Amino acid sequence: MKKITNYILSVLLSGSLLSASLFYTAQTTSAASDKTTKEKTKITFMASGTGNYADVRKQSLEAQLLDDFPDIEIIVEAYPEEQYYSILNTRLSMGEGPDFFNIQPNWAGPNAVQKLAPAGYLEPLDDLAVIQNADEADTESVTWNGHTYSLNRFSMILCTYYNKSIFEKLGLSIPQNWAEFLNMCEKLKNAGITPVISGNKDSYALQFGLYQIAANQVYSENPDFNTQLADGTASFSDPGTWDKVIDQYLLLYKNNYVEAHSLTMSSAEAIRRFCNGEAAMLFSGNFNYSTLLNALGENLGAFPLPANDQDQPLCTVVSKGGGTAIYSGSQHIELCKKIFEKLYEPTNDTLSSEDEIWKVFHDLKEKGHFTINCNQGWKGDVEWALEDGVSRKIGGAAISVNYITSMMQTAYENG
Repeated sequence: MKKITNYILSVLLSGSLLSASLFYTAQTTSAASDKTTKEKTKITFMASGTGNYADVRKQSLEAQLLDDFPDIEIIVEAYPEEQYYSILNTRLSMGEGPDFFNIQPNWAGPNAVQKLAPAGYLEPLDDLAVIQNADEADTESVTWNGHTYSLNRFSMILCTYYNKSIFEKLGLSIPQNWAEFLNMCEKLKNAGITPVISGNKDSYALQFGLYQIAANQVYSENPDFNTQLADGTASFSDPGTWDKVIDQYLLLYKNNYVEAHSLTMSSAEAIRRFCNGEAAMLFSGNFNYSTLLNALGENLGAFPLPANDQDQPLCTVVSKGGGTAIYSGSQHIELCKKIFEKLYEPTNDTLSSEDEIWKVFHDLKEKGHFTINCNQGWKGDVEWALEDGVSRKIGGAAISVNYITSMMQTAYENG
């Protein structure tokens, strides 16, 4: 009887242990299943930006995407522009590119379509409905060898922002040519007000003024200048072209019309100080419009830098901006394509570039008095040679303007 009792107890104990084991296994399997279910697909976006740009961009993307893609985790990496170019190209060359990253149209910058597409880093998007239904004007500058890699719906406008209250206080009106602009800067300086502020520590900021001058001094005279660069019938060293542009720009520094410490000031600091009323004008573009409008409201105005000679037509800079591309080596190509279509789906939102402040720029474009961002037509690292040379000249280096233009030409030929 004792043996039977012990046997029954043994069986019951074994059964209990088995049940416990099965319960533990079930719990573990359930926990693992829950972990698998909750694990999200990480989608990385890489862009150029400073300050809290990454956080702001992440919040914007989450608001735009997470309702439709609840199983993704959005990661945004942002770097100052020069670092962005370097880090992006290093990662692409190592086969470790982000899922999405910013690209520039045509030849503009090291992340330009015409440079990255031939290297095989960009995923063609021709099969997407949002690409097939897009206007040619929105795809032309991000297309290479018959394939489209992004969309460019928005215009990039370079401008001279101004503080209306400062202008009104001194009785100033918007200048219509270069002589009037210089005269106005002199009045501002004599009144103890810094005429222009520019954050040239971020050397790309130099382009905002230089390209507006070039629109009036190079491309208004010869709209085919970039085409002629390509066929060898024009050069950056040609007298009366880019030497004149650089001379005009440097005159603003020689006359102390630009804040003295521009080379040690970031673009973000220049914007902040302009918003605080520490300068009357800022060379920039519509990409900073929202920030400036939030700070200045009705006191914010904008006009094309009047770098034209007297009795010559005023010209401006209006072009297609950059876009977002998909890395061809992404592990989530099909998902990224669906995300791209959501990012670029048509909306009824009013674009900032359509606000009344931009009417004069669009009117000039309609008349044909405009050029695209100069570097969109340049092979090689011409803008870097330009920025480096002008920065050195502002800093007091004993180099000539002709030296700068020759370096620009060498960079173009090496491209």
